[in-house]
Amino acid sequence: MRNHSPELLVAAQTELGECPVWDESRGQFYFMDIIEMKLHAFDWVKRTLSSRSLPALGGGLALARDGTLIAGLQTGVYRVRPDEAEIEFMADPEPNKPDHRLNEMKCDPQGRIWVGSISTLGRVPTGCLYRLDRDGTIQRILDKVAVPNTLVWLADNEHLLFADSARKVVWRFRYEAESGSISQREVFLDCSDYFGIPDGAALDAEGCVWIAEFGGGCVRRYDPNGRVIQRVDLPATQVTSCGFAGPRLRELVIITTKRLLTSEQRRQQPQSGNLFVIEPAVPGIAPFLHG
Repeated sequence: MRNHSPELLVAAQTELGECPVWDESRGQFYFMDIIEMKLHAFDWVKRTLSSRSLPALGGGLALARDGTLIAGLQTGVYRVRPDEAEIEFMADPEPNKPDHRLNEMKCDPQGRIWVGSISTLGRVPTGCLYRLDRDGTIQRILDKVAVPNTLVWLADNEHLLFADSARKVVWRFRYEAESGSISQREVFLDCSDYFGIPDGAALDAEGCVWIAEFGGGCVRRYDPNGRVIQRVDLPATQVTSCGFAGPRLRELVIITTKRLLTSEQRRQQPQSGNLFVIEPAVPGIAPFLHG
């Protein structure tokens, strides 16, 4: 029976949980606690949670074709082998910005890595969006970004969604597959009337986009034209991201966190920082892999 109301999946109690990644081959659901510098792995069958330390603040996570994880940290992009302690440096898009960290990472249909950057000093428009090509070159795609989020390639593979959460807007770009270039920016979603801001997102099999609303206590499902067609409320206001997981990608995992909550708000929202799950009527689409 499908469950449209959120149920507790794991009491992770993250300070800033983010970056959901489902690994079908291992049956693991990965996510980060950015503030605590932890990479978590939830075993889907055993229902157990394991963790490992990261060397810097996180902010991005993707899966590669060879089964490794690609992690975006404050000090660059790294390859992480889940069963090994060492991590391998790949690239640093911003070697001269030590007060920045990487935030929001996805792979495009061609396996290139896209990752944003964000200031650790506040919501100021000094961040960028980068593309890491397979030959190792780094391309700056956008600049003057405050809070990069909501990277999604739509089902037609001809359009890309990207948000600057601080501006409370999700843009849609024309995406050119061969070159990886984007153009024709237009507003996909104006969130100025929302209590919260657009955060992480996932695509389902009908081409609809699920977007977490940080500060708004919900996840909304939008059709390809940006119309709201479903809303799922959570017992926590700080909803950071969501991602499909489990056999046949039937379940949507929703991450909440404690970030920016006062002591009183934390007391009032004891479920903040936990992961929840629903089973929508429509399954998800597997994310694109690096490589």
